[in-house]
Amino acid sequence: MKAWAWLLAGVVASAVSWTYMHRILLPWEHYVNVEHGWVKAPMGDLYPRWLGTQELLLHGVNPYSAEVSHKIQTAFYGQPIEQRYDKPQFEIIDEQRFAYPVYVVFLLAPTIYADFAVLQRWTPIVLGALTVASIWLWLSVVHWRAPCWSVGVLSLVVLSSPQIAQGMRLRQLGLLAAFLLALATWLVLHNRLFLAGVLLATATIKPQMVVLCLVWYFIWTLGDWKKRWPLAVGFGIALGLLVGAGELLVPGWVRYFLEGMDAYRKYFPLGAMSVVRLILGNWVGGILSVAAVLGLLFYAWNRRAVAAESPEFARVLSFFFIAASLVLPLLTPYNQVLLLLPLLMLMRDWDYLPRWNRIGFALFLGWPFVAAAGLLVHPPPIDPHRTVLLPSALLPLAPFLFFWLMFTLSRREASA
Repeated sequence: MKAWAWLLAGVVASAVSWTYMHRILLPWEHYVNVEHGWVKAPMGDLYPRWLGTQELLLHGVNPYSAEVSHKIQTAFYGQPIEQRYDKPQFEIIDEQRFAYPVYVVFLLAPTIYADFAVLQRWTPIVLGALTVASIWLWLSVVHWRAPCWSVGVLSLVVLSSPQIAQGMRLRQLGLLAAFLLALATWLVLHNRLFLAGVLLATATIKPQMVVLCLVWYFIWTLGDWKKRWPLAVGFGIALGLLVGAGELLVPGWVRYFLEGMDAYRKYFPLGAMSVVRLILGNWVGGILSVAAVLGLLFYAWNRRAVAAESPEFARVLSFFFIAASLVLPLLTPYNQVLLLLPLLMLMRDWDYLPRWNRIGFALFLGWPFVAAAGLLVHPPPIDPHRTVLLPSALLPLAPFLFFWLMFTLSRREASA
């Protein structure tokens, strides 16, 4: 296909995806959550963090407190939430707590005087721009000098994918954390290790997203400590300052945060589950998760001396991102922004994949857009059934597929 044809295909796919979202998905979510649910106003994931920041910095109120939680819940549901965990007949409702490390307030501080309606309108644009910037950064990391038109097509398709579209729609700060990881890695390649460590520390505003990949950065640092120590020092100083400043604002915030995480597992159990445990069950999934992490650590330790600009560095990091998507509680689709790096590596090395792997991968990537087009042609009735979620039906399989394809690619390159 010529460049103009690929660009046209990207525009069409993006238009189909966003039309589906506005004409089918959003009306269905309003029907389920507002008309027949508890939600009074869908405020997105940003509102609890924004209100908590405002209450802390303007009024000195603990953002983890019941007072702030009740204000957040009143905005969402019209009233505070009182769970009845001991009564199975009562529905468990997402309590919409602050639920982040307290130092996220330093990133949100510039917004405390903003009108939230304005913030709500502009945040998806900012997050979308950061995701496009992440694509450019990862392209540099994998040393892929793709033509501008192909980057444009890739950006359109990524932004209209169910995962990223959900993150933008919910105003999810996970997209910001993913950008910080991409920028930090780019800085590592350019030997700006101290600043890279600072950004990695900042990315811990989403600890469950970044904790596993941080392990690779520090294994790699140990591979040549005399040259790479600024990465660990930058991370340690920045994280110490963030945690310490948070302690000054909210003494004992770590305990409040952990208590909030424990409550989160009760009122939003799917958000605290990994895809491996969901598919294979707690016992088998748990054992497989431990085995996968141990195997990954062994794999990484044997490659700790590789240069940052080497293909092996990005490959190991990709496996850490895939493993995080598999074994950590990152089931919600927007967390698959972590798969951007392996996606770009697979696209770059497309011709090295076996033919049937390429066909399967292409079908998997195209499914959300084909399903969205089908639903636009034959719109389902607006009812509690989940037919409208067909474009997202295969997403839990994405980390498994990415692992298999990256493993196949690695084996082929090793035997070449």
